Amino acid sequence: MKKTTVQLLDDLDGTVIENGSGATVSYTFDGDSYEIDLSAENLAEFRAAVKPYINVSRRVGYVPAKPRAAGSAGSDRAELQAIRAWAAANDVQVSDRGRIAGTVREAYANAQAK
Repeated sequence: MKKTTVQLLDDLDGTVIENGSGATVSYTFDGDSYEIDLSAENLAEFRAAVKPYINVSRRVGYVPAKPRAAGSAGSDRAELQAIRAWAAANDVQVSDRGRIAGTVREAYANAQAK
């Protein structure tokens, strides 16, 4: 029997984010949408840093993200974390952040199909 554990890590300093602490923050700047996972400490710092700007800003409602480039294969965060966890457990090299190679995705999919 095999058990895969996925941990959420702070994107700024790499610390493990325990359940109930920290958050995933989504924001838009200059027309680009971003998302970052932060521990409670870094989340407080982020909020303090943007608060002066938010206090004098206007709410505009929903701003859609820019469309992905043609052929872009997006994945949800949970799937990417699962692939990275599988890769680590199976001695497959993959970066902690960024794009995951198609060959690694294919190997993961084949392993899950078994």
